[in-house]
Amino acid sequence: MGISLLRAELGIDPEAEGHYRDISGIGNTSGIHTHDFYEFFLIAEGAAYHCCNGHKETVSEGALVFMRPRDIHYYEPLPGTDCRLINLSFYEHTLTALLTYLGDGFPKESFLGSPDPITVQLSRREKLLLQERLEKLIRIPQQEKPRFRTELRAVLAEVYSRYLMPSVVPEQDTKPKWLANLCLEMKEPERFLEGIPAMVRLSGKSHAHLCRVFKKWENQTPLAYLNLTKLQYAENLLLHSDRSVLDIALEAGFGNLGHFYKSFRALFGNTPQTHRKLHQARLAPLV
Repeated sequence: MGISLLRAELGIDPEAEGHYRDISGIGNTSGIHTHDFYEFFLIAEGAAYHCCNGHKETVSEGALVFMRPRDIHYYEPLPGTDCRLINLSFYEHTLTALLTYLGDGFPKESFLGSPDPITVQLSRREKLLLQERLEKLIRIPQQEKPRFRTELRAVLAEVYSRYLMPSVVPEQDTKPKWLANLCLEMKEPERFLEGIPAMVRLSGKSHAHLCRVFKKWENQTPLAYLNLTKLQYAENLLLHSDRSVLDIALEAGFGNLGHFYKSFRALFGNTPQTHRKLHQARLAPLV
């Protein structure tokens, strides 16, 4: 079976810089192929096999897959089902400019150097929100190509920073993927305020297992990790708002102000008030 090469110049309008496709079944997709452009696709309904770079995986509703130029892939049907997928393809230079803009904080090399494309499984709510966001592109009249290009760039910045960046684990970090995802989840206030029960529920692991894994990979207990997360959140509120220390302590989950002061000083070396004054003295007022 020959491998087709899909070229951006033949399928993507250079003025729009991107091309949107809503594909109702895998029978309407290309066979085995590679391309000289970037793309990502979202499984909107159903499921299929995605065969890529010699590997086969099942992708089902909510799967978001980030493809690179020169990846070789195609789709195969799952017995008794089909899938609808939304595909967004765009020029290589368009994404290169975005990655440059995002800067060194974006794990570009891990994304580009990964043997297989990164796949992110979205919740149903996330899938519906992204699907609605993408579908706005097809409401733009064909003659309004500059507007399409602007919307495309906005979508790419949102999708790559919101969904791809948190999912790429740097190559030197070999911690289990479920643990990396759990640590990201626990940065959310509603998660760390719930505490250990949220960690157990989200991970599907026992508390004892979490303790062993956190000791190995984070060199601390789950409780210590939660405390650090709350203190880092409190520091951000302290430096980027004018709220009182008491309000910040309560929002970060510290019911005891004395315990908050002691923990904050142990981590940052200063009281919250001193820490705020030291950092604010370095910055000119913006309002």
